[in-house]
Amino acid sequence: MYQNKFIAFIDILGFGALVENSENAPEIAQSILDTLLSMSPDKLQESMYVSINEESIPTSELIGLKNIIAMMNKGMNNAHHVTISYFSDSLVLSADADNVIASQSILEILSKLSVELWDKYSILIRGGITVGKLVHKDNGPLFGPAMNRAYFLESKEANTPRIIFDQHCIDLFRETSTFSIFDSLIEVDDKYSYFSLPTCLRYITTASSLALSENKQLESARKAQTEILPKIQKIISSSISQKIKDKYIWLEAETIRTI
Repeated sequence: MYQNKFIAFIDILGFGALVENSENAPEIAQSILDTLLSMSPDKLQESMYVSINEESIPTSELIGLKNIIAMMNKGMNNAHHVTISYFSDSLVLSADADNVIASQSILEILSKLSVELWDKYSILIRGGITVGKLVHKDNGPLFGPAMNRAYFLESKEANTPRIIFDQHCIDLFRETSTFSIFDSLIEVDDKYSYFSLPTCLRYITTASSLALSENKQLESARKAQTEILPKIQKIISSSISQKIKDKYIWLEAETIRTI
């Protein structure tokens, strides 16, 4: 019954406080809704495979080209499927461990999501990635030892706004030569390999598929990269609890070191 899968368990930081504050603040409630919609499986899968720079395509050709791209993406999704579930403030992505394209697509999806949530909603994510036994069905059951482990990594080990890897998981990723494209995404400390918002920005603007073409998504990422440090420092200087401030102080140091 179990299959061997890569799995990422992701949590939106500060989501509970946002919900509490949204009762009498329609703009916060709208931000929560927009955030959750941006994490929907259909929306995330759109960013996995082939995309086009619409600004460079003549209007007369755009509809036909979009149809072709949609067909190509559908075929890629069937062959290299990433299963995505989300509930409340949590997101789970998984792929067969022996499907290189699908498993690496998880990293691509999460790097783009991390930047989008920060750029549009000033939201950070934290998570854990492992590989192991799992049942994960589209619109269906989700359970297994790998799910428990990914949740443990996120909730007990990650500590700061980053996504950490189990060692045997990153080792398996690195067995594939194409994983070298993610070198600019990954950092290592004395305990874990991980990636964070600053390394996502570094990867997207230098090594991702977006970096090869000029489009609005790349332009937004570059803008977010130039604005991240003053944005973090403004949050640090605001009236927030020390526990939250410590996370941003870590993020500030990480940004200075990696970008």
